[in-house]
Amino acid sequence: MIHKQSELHLHLKGIIKNAHDKLDHQPILLKLLGDVSIDEYANALAALHGVYEAVEKNIMIFLANQPDLFDYQSRLKTQALEKDLKELAKAPFISNIAFPIPKNVAELVGMIYVLEGSTMGGQFLSRKIGNKYPMCFFSGYGANTAQKWQEFWVFANSVCTVDQYDDVGEMAILLFGLIELHLQETTQHV
Repeated sequence: MIHKQSELHLHLKGIIKNAHDKLDHQPILLKLLGDVSIDEYANALAALHGVYEAVEKNIMIFLANQPDLFDYQSRLKTQALEKDLKELAKAPFISNIAFPIPKNVAELVGMIYVLEGSTMGGQFLSRKIGNKYPMCFFSGYGANTAQKWQEFWVFANSVCTVDQYDDVGEMAILLFGLIELHLQETTQHV
């Protein structure tokens, strides 16, 4: 199933580009694109754990008040990170960042967009790194990853009106910035 980019998707790609590029150029993430050592790989997962644990918890807090809005439970990735970290005998890095709880559906969509987009990017890393290291996290939803991406967009487009597009983008930009800050703080001594 191929996702045809909606107006919301095109809008987001335009306004988050700089924040996304800055995050992608964080040294700990850039190392994943090269000939990554097992220690560099483990450090990246340990750093990402703090992000996913906090953000997914906050998404679920919001959805607890609207349980039929969106099934994020089946998308949780913290457990996959923990499985990989256990196999690597690496403890997660603790986050001191106060990640926000979404206040409305537009903010929820912005947060999920960042995490689901990361899952799509993880597919590239999964293919690149192969079976060299534990891959539960970067494998995403396996063969269902593209379908889950499409399902996210069906949801996002059904709940967001044009006047909410900027709110979605502002949350995505905020989250990219907080993740970047978290990576800088947790990996400065690695």
